Amino acid sequence: MVITSLMGQITSLSSIGAPARLAHATPFLIGGAFGVPAGALLLPLLDATSFRIGIGMVLIVYCSAMLGVRELPVFRRGGKRADGGIGLLAGILGGATGIPGPPIILWCALRGWDKETQRATFQSFFIGIQILILGFYIAAGLVNARSLQLVLVAAPPIIISAWLGSRIFRRFTNHDFQKLIFGLLLISGIALVSSGL
Repeated sequence: MVITSLMGQITSLSSIGAPARLAHATPFLIGGAFGVPAGALLLPLLDATSFRIGIGMVLIVYCSAMLGVRELPVFRRGGKRADGGIGLLAGILGGATGIPGPPIILWCALRGWDKETQRATFQSFFIGIQILILGFYIAAGLVNARSLQLVLVAAPPIIISAWLGSRIFRRFTNHDFQKLIFGLLLISGIALVSSGL
């Protein structure tokens, strides 16, 4: 999952345009760098099925609520410290499960940033954190021949989907982008719960 996600992020990186707003991503990356090792240490201790169901339920409830509101709340307070805290949480989740996305995607949606800034921020974060996670997984011996076989199967649809998604992205308004993000995370939550059950 980490390797193919990284492939997808790199494939669509060129569509971000301009600078990748690294200033926005930096606090998340710093927090994430501390979170990934903690999450990687938790990985062998977790019951994967229960954890998957738990994350899925949180996504279902939260995203359903956000899709039901007309205007999203905007959090302007907290600044870089809050961003770093979300990065830490995303790093722990990423190190433990390979899925760092939900905390940072949800938080960026509530910061009041436009869609380009949101996407550039979390995409920069994902690339940096997934490289770090992959390094920990390799060091721990979690990447093996079977993992690489699965990557070969999953890579083509991931890369094609990422390329298509980066082209479609330009057509969305900020409001439509928010709804799309919460809709996709809701589907992810349902998929996590279904696969766990």
